[in-house]
This record gives sequence, C-alpha cells and structure tokens, in this order.
Amino acid sequence: MLRPEAHYRGIAAAIAPHVKRTPLLRAEALDASAGCEVWLKAELFQHTGSYKPRGMLHALGLLGAEGLSRGLITFSAGNAALGLAYAANRRGARAIAVMPEGASAIKVSAARALGAEVILHGTAKEAFALMQQMIAEKGYHYVPPSDHPDMIEGNASLGLEIADDAPDADAVFVPIGGGGMISGVASGLRAAGSNAVIVGIEPVGAAVMHRSLANGRPTDHDGPPQTIADGLAYPFGGRYTYPIVRDLVQRVDLVEDEEIRRAMLALMTEAKLYAEPSAAAGLAGLVRHRAALADAYGPIRKAVVVVSGGNLDPVRLKDLL
Repeated sequence: MLRPEAHYRGIAAAIAPHVKRTPLLRAEALDASAGCEVWLKAELFQHTGSYKPRGMLHALGLLGAEGLSRGLITFSAGNAALGLAYAANRRGARAIAVMPEGASAIKVSAARALGAEVILHGTAKEAFALMQQMIAEKGYHYVPPSDHPDMIEGNASLGLEIADDAPDADAVFVPIGGGGMISGVASGLRAAGSNAVIVGIEPVGAAVMHRSLANGRPTDHDGPPQTIADGLAYPFGGRYTYPIVRDLVQRVDLVEDEEIRRAMLALMTEAKLYAEPSAAAGLAGLVRHRAALADAYGPIRKAVVVVSGGNLDPVRLKDLL
C-alpha cells in the first residue's frame, strides 16, 4: 500500500545518520548506446557497497530490546547479509547470515568482517530452509532480505532521493531480485509525485517477478535460478513486493546475461564504476528496451539507472568479461 510522502520522509530522516545520500552521476559517454540522456544513481557507494542498509536499518530501528537480544538472522546471496551485518553492528546486536555455498567469497568475507556469523549451505532454497530450522530451534529474529514492508519502506528513501535529484526523469530503471528495492523505489517516487515510467529489469534465468506478473500471483522459480547476477537470483515470488510492482511499476523486462556483461563493461570503462553484475542489469535493460518503451509511453529523453551494488570479486572479472 502506498503511504503518504511524509511517512517515507520520516523513515528516511530516521535512518539518515547511518545512510549515505548517494550521488546521481551524469554519464554522457553512455548516451549514444542508450539513445537518451543517462544518469546513474550510484548506490554502489552506499555503506557495505549496496542499497541494502536502507531497509535493514529501518527494520532494526523498529525492534525493541527483546527482538535485538534474540540474535538477528537472514538468508542471502550476499548483499543482504552485508546489510544486516552493518545494521546489527550499529545496533549492538548479533547477526547471522545463511548463504548458499556458491555465494561470492568477497561478500562472505565482508559480512564476517562486519561481525556477522556466516553459514554456507546448499542452494538458495536450501539455505532458506536451514535458516527456518535455526529460527525454530534457537529463537532467532528473522530479518527478511527483501520481501517485507520494513525493507520496502526503508528502500523508499532511495526513491525519494531520485525524485528530489531528478524530478524531470522520464524513466527509472531498477534491477529486480526479490523486489524489495524496486518496491521501495516505486513507493518513494510515486509518493513524491514523480510521473517517471518505472521499469524493472530481471535476468532471463531469474525472472521470478516477470513470471509472477504473467501468472497474476507470486510465483516461485522452478529450480535454482541461473544467472551471473547472483544478487538477482532470488527463488521466491514476493508476497509483499508483488502487489506493489503490479500496481506501481509500468513494466518488468528481461535481459540476457550477455547483455549484463556488456553493461558491466560499459559502466567500468565509460562511467568508471566498478559495478557487480546485478547492478548492471538496469543499464542493460535501458539499452535493450528503450525504443519499445518510447513507443509505449512516449520519448525517453532522460533516464535514471540504479546501479545497486559494487561487491564484485576481482577474481570473477576474467570469467565475466
């Protein structure tokens, strides 16, 4: 449900002492390939290298002493683990992250450096099942990585910043994993009065939201998602994120992994931003779908692309690019 702008502004003010207001960068070198004026919302400069602290800080700010004292647990491919570790560190609480065995080594190391206990286990769905077992046995407080109103409302601060810094944007492109970021961005944009076309971008091999919209209900992925964008490899349809995307987002489009690779390379060489694959999906979507969007919604002269994270293991670069 969309709340009044003042509601989201209050949340943004509450988390502001622990969140960076990330820059909106002009990227003229990308205009030719994108076919419009490109601006990059550089969330890879956020604390922990991604947008995740926004929602995590809000969620922990709503917990009392009893909830914080139980220990805080999440499951994550990486960036949510870092976000929880950072937020828990700020609140003096214990953080536990259950991550798939194939999780990025650099994200695992960074979460541990922030004080989190990291447990590596199986696939994403198997990691989620283990986390549920640990909650039942040990009484930990579950902090969802994405699909929860607290995450969405904290992430609305990102949408407010875009609305404030680019009130004349024609379109905003946002990567989708679990949908918590785009739900928050859309809520903040619409509450602030933005009329920009909001476009979600998913990899073909992890198209949970695209599939959910086609089915008219939250729909899980069949088997493990297959994509180089590990941060977007979310296996579950979102109970809370799905209706917000359905109601506030104009389109959810797909990109191939090869298009994500090209967008990563463009961000690194042309914009000098060290973006992980998940963070490059928005630019890949703009390049692939701008013409179709212009046909549907009118000219796109100014596009904002959310570059959501920069936690890329350098060892992976050779294989990725």
